[in-house]
Amino acid sequence: MYNKYLTVEEIQLATVFYIREDSQPDNILSSREVSVDDLINLYGSAPSNYKYMKGASSPYANIDQGPENAYSDPAHVVVKIEGNEVNQDTFTNEGFYIVRDIKPE
Repeated sequence: MYNKYLTVEEIQLATVFYIREDSQPDNILSSREVSVDDLINLYGSAPSNYKYMKGASSPYANIDQGPENAYSDPAHVVVKIEGNEVNQDTFTNEGFYIVRDIKPE
């Protein structure tokens, strides 16, 4: 059997954002790129695990606002899926998705 190693260009990477409760631009606590496969392994492949943020132009748009606290822990995980990462099983649209029922630790 033939094993093909993927090049960096072939690996589908999603950007994961950890966001504080208040949905302002400075409340992105951190972000990192992970492979879509790792993302699905971590949070599951069911589309119901992710809420598509229709029309969102940033990871902090359309997030319920709570009290602002510049030193609070992250309250939301948001995933950015680029066009080449879209798949018909889990991420059907390019854009931002809130991971449901997950609070980053």
